[in-house]
Amino acid sequence: MDSYDTSTYPYGLNTRRSDLPLVSLPRNSIDPQYNQAMAQRQSNWNMNTLPQQNSSLSVSNITPPQYGSSSSAALVQGNAWGDSNSLNKGGMNSKTNEESKFSCSKLCAKITSSKMLFFLVGLIIAAVPLAVFATLWVNNRSSSSSEDSGTTSTAASSATLPIQCYAYSTLNDITRNQQMGYSCCYSPYDSSLIAGWYRVTGSSGSQIASSPIYTTSICGSSYPGYYNGSLPSKAGTLTTGNACFYTGSYCGYSVSPISVMNCSGYYIFYLVPTSSSSYRYCTTS
Repeated sequence: MDSYDTSTYPYGLNTRRSDLPLVSLPRNSIDPQYNQAMAQRQSNWNMNTLPQQNSSLSVSNITPPQYGSSSSAALVQGNAWGDSNSLNKGGMNSKTNEESKFSCSKLCAKITSSKMLFFLVGLIIAAVPLAVFATLWVNNRSSSSSEDSGTTSTAASSATLPIQCYAYSTLNDITRNQQMGYSCCYSPYDSSLIAGWYRVTGSSGSQIASSPIYTTSICGSSYPGYYNGSLPSKAGTLTTGNACFYTGSYCGYSVSPISVMNCSGYYIFYLVPTSSSSYRYCTTS
């Protein structure tokens, strides 16, 4: 245990008492002998290893790699996932954009003034019939809408008219018409008239006379009569007056009540019978 290894460094020469065995410290690159031994070992390894693997191998036999120039398309494809800004900064794609057959400058150069003129003329020719068809379609829709509105209005008006506008009797005797000038005396006599709603139609005209009459022996009777009251102006409405007969004096004889209803285009009159055959209702167009 008191012996020591003389090949160790001086700081390992100090004697010490220990139960553990002595350990030699490794030499490092500072030791000249160590560096010489390592250099000799590396030289022997290079000289003994390489010739055995390939004795014909030399630097002159090694062919350097050949690098061909890549096309612009290959460069663009290779850098497709790269930064577009860096490609543009390097000018890599500038030639590709200039040589593209779909570039804006080439397309504009191919469009001449004559082609543009033909294009405009064709556009105008195609637009004229289209505008005509659109106008006709709009007019057709407008007319259809107007007809539908008119039909709807008529149907609504018809639906709101009272039942009397559809259930009435008619007076169509031409001798009643004041404009025809018939004197006394023609039948049927109004003394036999049944009270009810009447509409004046045909040769009799369109309504009971509503203006005062100042003569006798007209309308096919001795004493003509007229409606004394106002006519309703709104469809479906009703007004009430009386009938005056001229007997040589104004309204020498009268009957009431006489009612009038506006049936949207014509009037119907509620008439009552007279007391004598000498009295008759006059009509007018």
